[in-house]
Amino acid sequence: MMAFNVNVEELKKKALALGQSGMNLVQTGVDQGIQMANVAKLRAANVKEESNLRAAYAELGKMYFADHGAEPEETYAAVCAQIADIQAAIADNNAKIAETKVAPEAEVEVEVEAEAEAAAETVAEEPAAAEDAPVEETPVEEAPADSDSAE
Repeated sequence: MMAFNVNVEELKKKALALGQSGMNLVQTGVDQGIQMANVAKLRAANVKEESNLRAAYAELGKMYFADHGAEPEETYAAVCAQIADIQAAIADNNAKIAETKVAPEAEVEVEVEAEAEAAAETVAEEPAAAEDAPVEETPVEEAPADSDSAE
């Protein structure tokens, strides 16, 4: 009977060792889960910071254009000219909007640069948002109406 007791003791030792190994594996899994959660939090924080960075760059560009847009340094001349062209196109479109409101039957021709068309195509290719999601509308500034064309 002694031999049987020795086998039981060895089995107990092996079971305890296996249990400890299992606990070690569980703890390793928990540690890795915590590590992955921390990495995910840091990545989310980076996304937010990158958004803040883009906003800061945009603000810097607006400030530069406001201060130096009429006479930019040579390095920035092409971009400032592009901004001025875009602003002129927006003003032209606003004038057409005003005309269309006065004479809605008139057809309007819209000129859009190739980059804007490509961006629109890219947006159209993205998956559609949920139907329940609210749609943001950007207000369009209206051009001031002439006193001659008033209703």
